[in-house]
This record gives sequence, C-alpha cells and structure tokens, in this order.
Amino acid sequence: MTSIFKQKNKKMKSTENQSNKRREFLTKVCPTVAFALFGISFLEACSSESTSDEGTVGFTDSKGSGNASAYTIDGNTIKADLNNAFFNKIKIVGGWMMLSDAGILLLRTGEDQILAFSDCCPHQGARTRWEFSNNKFTCQQHGNSYGTSQGGTANCSSGATSGNLARYTTTINENQLVVTK
Repeated sequence: MTSIFKQKNKKMKSTENQSNKRREFLTKVCPTVAFALFGISFLEACSSESTSDEGTVGFTDSKGSGNASAYTIDGNTIKADLNNAFFNKIKIVGGWMMLSDAGILLLRTGEDQILAFSDCCPHQGARTRWEFSNNKFTCQQHGNSYGTSQGGTANCSSGATSGNLARYTTTINENQLVVTK
C-alpha cells in the first residue's frame, strides 16, 4: 500500500512539475510570439498617453504618426480630429465606427453630420459587438437590432430587444467633432 501511495505521489509531483514548466514557457514565450506576429505597431495601436491631469486621454492614430492625437476624452466630452487617419471609416456618408474607450458608436449621416450613440446594448449591456446595416445597429451578442432615430430610447442593460440606441449631442466645427454624453 505504501508503494502505491509513493508512486501516485511521484506521479503527481511529475505532473505538477510539467505544469509549472509549461506555465513558465508560456509566460516567457507568448509575449515574444506576439511581437513577432504583430510587431511594434500592435503596441502603438493599443497605447495611450495622458495629456493632462484632468482625465483627458489622447490616443495615437492607427498609423502611429508621432504624437498626433486622434481623439481626447474629458469626462463626458469626446473631441475628435476628423483629419486624423484614425477616422477614415467615417469620412463618407454611411460610414461608422466604434470608439470603445469612449463608449460610443459614430455614424456619418451627412456631409456635415455625424451622430453618436451609446455602445451599450440595451438587451444585456454587451459592448464592442456591433454591426451596422439597413439604418440599424445590430448587437452580435444575441442579434437584436436598434434604430438610430430620436425617441423610443432603449436604455443600457434594460432587457429591451428593440427601440433606438441612446443618442448623444454632436457638433462639427471645421474638422473637429465634439460629442457630449
């Protein structure tokens, strides 16, 4: 009986050793593999820098052009430089994009009009799972669609499976978009 116990104990230690070695390998190798696959542009696209002590955050554009800020967030106000390549998706009417860090969806509806909506799904609060077609945003979490009209707003995580997304105030002055939540 003692020898069976010793064999099981030895086997457990061997398995534990292998798990530790595997964990150590993944910890050391995975970042290196990520660099090899995505390069430094991956880090630049994910990085942010603080531009003031008041909570404003600047994000470099997806092409990593120096310190040019694509947009800033200051409380409930988002300011975007529409000349920045980061916003190429909304240069044409019908173009849309998500600003996950700001919690908004942007939709260009006219030459001088961009609408902003909450990116929080009214059904169960999912974010970053959106598609846009036929003048509706569809959450890919459960397939519910929400309109872009004013009124009939379905609030975040309210369980609503239809209605309109919460809309925010937007203004465009020259090439700067200001969104106020």
